[in-house]
Amino acid sequence: MFAAGASSLVPGTASLAAQATAPHKYKLRYAPRIGLLQGLTVPQQLEVYAKNGFFQFEYNGLPSQSPTEIQAIRRKMDELKMSMGVFVVNRGGWKPTAMGDRGGHKEFLEDVARAVDLHKVVGNECATVTSGLAVPHLTQTQQTQNAIEVLKRASDLVAGTKLILVLEPLNWKVDHAGYFVSYIEHAAEIIGGVDRPNVKILFDIYHQQITEGNLINHIRHYYELIGYFQTGDVPGRNEPYSGEINFQNVFKAIHELGFKGIIGMEHGLTAKGMPGLMKCFDAYKRADQFEV
Repeated sequence: MFAAGASSLVPGTASLAAQATAPHKYKLRYAPRIGLLQGLTVPQQLEVYAKNGFFQFEYNGLPSQSPTEIQAIRRKMDELKMSMGVFVVNRGGWKPTAMGDRGGHKEFLEDVARAVDLHKVVGNECATVTSGLAVPHLTQTQQTQNAIEVLKRASDLVAGTKLILVLEPLNWKVDHAGYFVSYIEHAAEIIGGVDRPNVKILFDIYHQQITEGNLINHIRHYYELIGYFQTGDVPGRNEPYSGEINFQNVFKAIHELGFKGIIGMEHGLTAKGMPGLMKCFDAYKRADQFEV
C-alpha cells in the first residue's frame, strides 16, 4: 500500500505530448500508479503514461471518485487501449477487525460488493484486499481461519466476473506495525485455504524485501498463488535502482515464469515532477533489459 507522495506541478498536456514520440515496448506489463504527477486529471495522467509505453495503470483511490469521474476514466482507457490493475477494496484494511475478527466481516463484504460494481465499469484485472491488524483476543490460528472464511465469501461475490482479489502482505518493520499478514508463507496458507482461482496473493517487492528478502526464491516457490506484483526499491520506496534491489534479475525471474499479469509501480519518485517521472521511466527501461 502506498499513500500518494508530494510532487510538483507539471506543464500542460500540450508540452507533455512532446515528452515521448514512439512508445517504448516493455517485456512485462508495468503499471504506473495514479498520483505520480500532481496537477493533472486522471485522464491526463493516463495520456502521459500511454505516450511513454505504459498501457496499464493502477489507482488505489478509485473508489473515492464520483461516478462521473469513473466514467471519464473508462472512456480514456478505451481511447488509449489501456488496462487497469488494482484499487484498494476495503476501508477497514488498517483495523484489527478487517479479516482476523469476524466483527469486521460485514463491512469487508460490503466493500467487496462495491468493488464488483466498480469492476463492471472500469474492467480492472485485480483489486487489493488487506488483512488488517492482528487482534489480541484471538490466536493466530483462529484469525487465519477467519480470514480464509471471509475470503471464500468474497470469492462468491466476485464469481461470474473477471476480477481477481489479491491479498497483500505488508511489512511490519517500517510501515505497518501490527499488520496481520506480513510473510509470504502466511499469505500462501490463507490463499491455499481459500483455494479459489479468483483469490490470490499480491506480491509487493518492496514490502517483501523488508520483511524477509529472498525475493526470487519466494516468487518461484509461491508463483502459482500470485496474481499481481508491485514494485518499489528499498530503502525509500522509490523507482528501481534508487536502493538495493536488482530489479533486472527480479523481473527476469518473473518473466521466465510466464507471468502475463500487471506489475504495479506503487512507489514514489526520487525527483519531482516530469523530470522525476522520466527518470523513473528510464529506470524501468533499464530493469526491463534482461535477456529472454
